[in-house]
Formats: sequence, C-alpha cells, structure tokens
Amino acid sequence: SSGINAEYGERVSETEFLSNLTVTSSALHIVVFVTEPFPEGYGGAIYFNWPNPEPTWQYLGFISNNKPSAIFKASQLKAGSNGPGGLGSMFGVSAGGNQPQLGISALKLTEIEQLTAANDSSAVTVSSNVQFVQTMLENLYNYLSSFAVTQQQMTASSEHWVKVSAVNQWYERFKTRMTNDPNFWKK
Repeated sequence: SSGINAEYGERVSETEFLSNLTVTSSALHIVVFVTEPFPEGYGGAIYFNWPNPEPTWQYLGFISNNKPSAIFKASQLKAGSNGPGGLGSMFGVSAGGNQPQLGISALKLTEIEQLTAANDSSAVTVSSNVQFVQTMLENLYNYLSSFAVTQQQMTASSEHWVKVSAVNQWYERFKTRMTNDPNFWKK
C-alpha cells in the first residue's frame, strides 16, 4: 500500500490517542475521520510529529461530530517545525521517535477554536483558501465576460442577461471581504 498508513494506535491518556504512521515517498495527504461520536461539545485536536531527537508536534486542525473528517497536505508538514505553546512532550512522548506520529487530543470545542486561531498552520490554510477562491472567482469572471455582448447585439430570447459591471462589482466586494476576513463565509 502507498501513502500514509496509520497503524492501530493506542490510547495514552483519558483524552489522548497516538498512532505511528508509515510514510512512503508518494504520501501527499493525511486523512483523519471520526469513527465514534465525540461527547457533546467536544472534538479532536489533531497533531503531527516528525521523527526527531526532540518531539516537534504541529497542530493541524480538528475533527468533530459536525466536521467528521479532515484532510491535510503532508507536503506542508515540515520536519523540525515546532508548534506553538511548548508542544514538545505530548501524548506521553518525550522523544521524537523514529517514525512520524499522529496524535488526537479530545478537547472542548471552545478550546479547539483557540488553538486554531493561534496556530501558524491555519494561516497557511486560510491563505490557500483565499488564493483558491480568488483564482476561482477570476476564472468565473473571465468565463462570464467571454459571453458579454453589447446592448445592440442582444436579441429577444428567454435567456436572462446580467451586466458584466454587476458581476465585476460583486467580485470586487467579495475579494475585499475575503481579504478582510477569510472566514466570513463560515458565519
């Protein structure tokens, strides 16, 4: 099998689960999903640890009953990148070990929200989301603009027409909102 395969993990505390990973050269993503529901108001904070002399846990994101799966790009995980807040010895691991590890910590969702806001890797995700949305919108705008006709070229038909300037105005407003608050669409 190729990619990243989680071996059967172990429970290292009442709220922490640790799994060793086998990584191959074709590993592009880490996929995590809920197999049993969390207690109400709880979720799983997901961390990744590269094999190093010292543990280098990196907070990746979370899963919950309302968000039962998550995918992370393995290529964005850098060996030697320390996570925030002294994440050195988590999940009962005081040394980095000789293979990558995935840790899941059951926390209140309010605690997880604070982790996400304070984490550098979430900025990468937000940045890539902004880039994706802007690229998608530019593509949509260019596509719609290719069908633009002048008022004299319009013929009577059952089709509805939208001014290109209205699409452009919407696009500029959306871009501004995305720049000011990349998560506005989640509210």
